[in-house]
Amino acid sequence: MMDAPLTRFIGRRRDVPGIRRLLGESRLLSLVGPGGSGKTRLAREVCDGPDTVWVALAELDRPESVASAVADALGLPEGSLADRLARRSLLLVLDNCEHLIEACAELTGELLRACPRLRVLTTSREPLAVAGEHVWWVEGLPGDESVQLFTDRARRVAPAFRVDGTNADAVARLCRRLDGLPLALELAAARVRMLPPQRILDRLDNVFGLLVTADRDVPARHATLRAALDWSYDLLPGPERELFARLAVFRGGFTLDAAEAVAGPEALPLLARLTDKSLVHAHTDGDAERYRLLEVVRQYAESLGVSGFSAHAAFYLAFAEEADAGLAGPDQARWLERLHRERDNLRAAFTWALGHDPDAAVRLAAALGRYHRLRGRYAEGGERLRAALALPGTTTPPAVLAKALAGLGVLEFLQCAYPSAAQRLGRAVALFEEIGDPRGTATALQHLGGIAREQGRYADARAHHRQSLDVWQRLGDPAGTARALKALAFTAWLEGDHAHAASLAADALRQFRELGDQEGMIGALVDLGAAMLRGGDPARARPLLREALEVSRRLESEEGIAWATEQLGLAAIALGERDQALVLLRTGLVGHHEVGDRWRTAGVLDALAGLLTDARTAAVLLSAAAAARTAIGTPLPPCDRLEHERCLRAVTDRLSAAELASASAEGRSLPLDRAVALALGVPAAAGTDLLVVHALGRARVLRGDRALGPEDWTYAKPRELLYHLLSHPGATKAEVGAALWPEAGPAELRNSFHTCVKHLRRALAGAATIGHAAGGYRVEGRFVYDVDVFLAAADRAAGGDLDALTEAAGLYPGDFLADLAAGDWAAVPRDRLRRRYEQIMLDRGLILGRERRFAEAAETFTRLIEHDPLLEAAHRGLMRCHAALGNPARALRQYDDLVDLLHTEIGAPASPETRALRDRLRHAMAA
Repeated sequence: MMDAPLTRFIGRRRDVPGIRRLLGESRLLSLVGPGGSGKTRLAREVCDGPDTVWVALAELDRPESVASAVADALGLPEGSLADRLARRSLLLVLDNCEHLIEACAELTGELLRACPRLRVLTTSREPLAVAGEHVWWVEGLPGDESVQLFTDRARRVAPAFRVDGTNADAVARLCRRLDGLPLALELAAARVRMLPPQRILDRLDNVFGLLVTADRDVPARHATLRAALDWSYDLLPGPERELFARLAVFRGGFTLDAAEAVAGPEALPLLARLTDKSLVHAHTDGDAERYRLLEVVRQYAESLGVSGFSAHAAFYLAFAEEADAGLAGPDQARWLERLHRERDNLRAAFTWALGHDPDAAVRLAAALGRYHRLRGRYAEGGERLRAALALPGTTTPPAVLAKALAGLGVLEFLQCAYPSAAQRLGRAVALFEEIGDPRGTATALQHLGGIAREQGRYADARAHHRQSLDVWQRLGDPAGTARALKALAFTAWLEGDHAHAASLAADALRQFRELGDQEGMIGALVDLGAAMLRGGDPARARPLLREALEVSRRLESEEGIAWATEQLGLAAIALGERDQALVLLRTGLVGHHEVGDRWRTAGVLDALAGLLTDARTAAVLLSAAAAARTAIGTPLPPCDRLEHERCLRAVTDRLSAAELASASAEGRSLPLDRAVALALGVPAAAGTDLLVVHALGRARVLRGDRALGPEDWTYAKPRELLYHLLSHPGATKAEVGAALWPEAGPAELRNSFHTCVKHLRRALAGAATIGHAAGGYRVEGRFVYDVDVFLAAADRAAGGDLDALTEAAGLYPGDFLADLAAGDWAAVPRDRLRRRYEQIMLDRGLILGRERRFAEAAETFTRLIEHDPLLEAAHRGLMRCHAALGNPARALRQYDDLVDLLHTEIGAPASPETRALRDRLRHAMAA
């Protein structure tokens, strides 16, 4: 008989209907998950019919007892189970099978074969591995459900407990730290009687001493979190126990190769067993299988005595050095993504090496220098390199030391710390020359030229770049040659030599395209666009800059995004598009400021000052920009002087001498981050900032000069509410509730909604607010929402203008809330925006094809296929491009790839239109 639950069932709103559906379709379903994940409670919720027979196996200790327990539950003699059940229709639930797994599998298989109307549901920490078994993996609760469960159980011991502004952030972080594991949440909630949530969170490093219960009626295996995990660990054979303990060394997941490096070549079958037993979670990440331990499980494994730190560090050092080489080639995007996935392991390896292997620490920090530069993480990369280089007793080889010094010099240069950057790069040049490494010498000289360029020493800059170019040309290195040409182009357009800059940048761009060097392409495109823009041709500059922005987004290059966006803003000014220029320049300003580039931050402040209608604010920004340049020791570049003088004259004409002096004094004393905030928002006297909301691609919200983080939102729902109201302006409380709190009753919804609105208003801090009129809610105030920007561009592109289509495509960096956990409501706007983007790309590809620009059209269709591999129209477009480029065989291979994909993914054939195109291509080849 199934015991009646004593607590309210919470959450699993996606699991319950799915499990019930599978119970109606299959005869054997296993709920599989780690100890404490709530398998038994979930089974009770879905198996509530009169034909259900419940068999609890947890207290049994002998395999032969399983059949007896089933017979007892059915009230039947053990020896006649199959015969007695042959004609009966019932659901048999076997709860907690893991310690008797073979006996459960044998009996289940026997009964299912003999009893055609029998269905079986099991709960276990591993599947039965019986023919016909369906497995439903039971994992931790998602964020909002885990908070609901914690709150409900906390009220059992402290009835006055509420989640409010004083503790919501701590509760949310506590639930995340416990991976939403129901048993862990319930044990933590029991501590609320003595400790507030923040104190519980602070003590989670001693999670197993903290999470225990005093309830006398719970099973011993659920009395403490350690007991639940002991139950799983004790069932493991020796080799699996050893691997399990070694896996604690990983952070943020790991690959099979990494596991084998730490545990040996025999790791695969053992890892598969640990995955089956729910101690390790497996999931597909990109093109590879990836594994992870829940954090509480990892802490348990760590408590067993972790080994393998040295092997872990050695593996990730080798990986980082391989990735560093890969970042110099055409697969930059793939290597950047792999490094991003392993960032937690790389940090852990570096931390261990700092204390145990100084030479490895220097090598690892040096290998990651390029990654930190490309991703705009100048401060983090610099801190690691400084920490490694400061270690005593290192025996670092000169080549590694030179690379580390050069890497640190580059990162400091990008943050405008010119004196220290020049010193480190000078030491690196000396070491490279000493060991006979001309490539290292040429690279360091090029960056020394960059420092000279930003300091206004243009002759020195040209000398360094030409010296670097000579080395690369002697070595016959096309990539190095292209980088040197690009650096010379940058210097030329800053000096105002636009024609020469355009020639150099075009040559560099051609070589970067041939090499497939996306990072190099970004810089050359920006330089070529900047040269054309300043040479008086903003219309020709714009597509180059849009391409730079597009490649930067694909590569997730924060520096490239900031540069391309800034220059597009300047192009918009030249074309008389003030509103668009304001949005683009403010976005570029945030990007430059976030990565720490004070030189370009000052330049964009100047440009924005020229757009403002408030003369005093413009004067403050001009003075703040000048003060920023003085602080880092850089002059105003010659290419910007005419516009700067025009702006200064306009401000001077509109202010009295006293007003100008006052504004200039204020600007000189204004901290740079406050100057940025002033440029992003309304005049300083109003005290509010512009809100910039990104929902496409990487979701983020910028208020003034910084991105809002967890501490601003308090918990996840206020941020989700912002996105919902921006997507559904005028939504009623009931409509919002159905989307964000679908299971809440009227009282709970009222409390949840008003608490959430309060926290959202606090996060926005006056930059915008939540208004209420005619029963609906909407976001009001000064804000920029990237979805609105994209849709406006899409409307402009509806007429089929190629430039407008290109602009609109460039404003879609990724799907709606792609990296944010949002409710089911987000699927509708996400699908609508995807379809709009797909139509834009299809139209762009078709127009390029009609203009016989087949290579560009092929690239457009290829990107669209990457976006949606099942979009047949994109495959047809690419097939036509291949055929037009003289490669019909490749077009037919594209068709074959599509057919295989459609069969594998959805079990469907290609459409008649696609098959007709294939037939025409075959006929053309035969002819």
